[in-house]
Amino acid sequence: MGLRVEKKYLSAGRLQSKESTHLVTVEESKVSADSDDEFYDADKVDPSQEVQSGDVNAEIGNTNQEETYSLKEELECLVHGGLPMALRGELWQAFVGVGARRVEGYYGSLLASEGELEDGGCSDSLASEGVDERPEVLSAFSAEEKCKGQIEKDLPRTFPGHPALDDVGRNALRRLLLAYARHNPTVGYCQAMNFFAGLLLLLMPEENAFWTLAGIIDDYFDGYFSEEMIESQVDQLVLEELVREKFPKLANHLDYLGVEVAWVTGPWFLSIFTNVLPWESVLRVWDVLLFDGNRVMLFRTALALLEFYGPALVTTKDAGDAVTLLQSLAGSTFDSSQLVLTARMGYQSVNETGLQDLRNKHRPSVMLSMEERAKGLGVCKESGLASKLYNFKREPEQLVSINDSADQMSDVADGDVDQEGDSGDVDDMYGALTVNSEIDSLPDPKDQV
Repeated sequence: MGLRVEKKYLSAGRLQSKESTHLVTVEESKVSADSDDEFYDADKVDPSQEVQSGDVNAEIGNTNQEETYSLKEELECLVHGGLPMALRGELWQAFVGVGARRVEGYYGSLLASEGELEDGGCSDSLASEGVDERPEVLSAFSAEEKCKGQIEKDLPRTFPGHPALDDVGRNALRRLLLAYARHNPTVGYCQAMNFFAGLLLLLMPEENAFWTLAGIIDDYFDGYFSEEMIESQVDQLVLEELVREKFPKLANHLDYLGVEVAWVTGPWFLSIFTNVLPWESVLRVWDVLLFDGNRVMLFRTALALLEFYGPALVTTKDAGDAVTLLQSLAGSTFDSSQLVLTARMGYQSVNETGLQDLRNKHRPSVMLSMEERAKGLGVCKESGLASKLYNFKREPEQLVSINDSADQMSDVADGDVDQEGDSGDVDDMYGALTVNSEIDSLPDPKDQV
């Protein structure tokens, strides 16, 4: 023990002597140098010290990167575990980037234009400028009136009975939906936006809800709610391919029943599960989706639901039973933690890169089918899907809820609906669904399974 103490003191003395020697040499160099050299030598740094400082800076940079990565990883874990309800609204705004989007006075100007159109101020100003744009003004006015009519129909259907959506809350919802229809006239208004806006109004102020809604539809779901709904059709074809890859037995059974996956999952995606899952599960799915900044969570959640309820689906004997059963089971998914965990951990292979490759694969067929529909050359499978999704967007009164649609589909499958008399409405909702005449001629599903 004494020897170690002595060595310690001896080493400390040697270090002190070295430091004193170094100080003396520095002082001597300062005295012997010229004035100009003295000025510049004051800023010079010992190369050994330079290397040491560089190493320190590199270590600090690596440490900062590691801390940033660890913080991001920790935040991701917290988001996947569920955001606190008190902070959910603020965090959703941060995920969407409301602060960078906000333009002061823009939301008020969108609502102020309503009075200008009603008073004819817009037409007077155009006439005073000598520009004949009355047909365009009338067309825009007609489109806006149509949006207003659809919004008024959907207001009572938006979370009926919720105390926050009283007369004052519905007025805010009306203003919010009308402002977005004016903000993005190429999209306007379509069903399911009322659920998005109503959900956001429950968590944040009205103007913040507008900018969050704009970010979700313009960025996350770009091309989903346009007139052609191309991206929505593409995603349904991508999901169908994933279902065939992950659940071949279920896919074969649905083919046997004549059921397309998009009949159920189309409204799931368009509504982002707001009118499908229980409230807590909806919020948890939205947490992850908005944090990720893409639509990957939509696919993972849909696959998780099919994994949960696929064994029950393969026991159904007709299309109506399959759609009704899946919808009712999805509505009873109360274990939100299990849903998010299965979606995240069970389907990690479903990522944005792979989805983009599949979208690029299926998009040309969708574009071709859209061109064929426009030319009237024929209707293919994708165009049937387009018809169904189009009606979900433009005819909200036909698809108030997927349960009503499933009931009507069940009637068709059971032969309770006259095909010749009422086939028009059913074809509009389900893309030329004709399964009742096929089911009777097919063998028992248990034998095929």
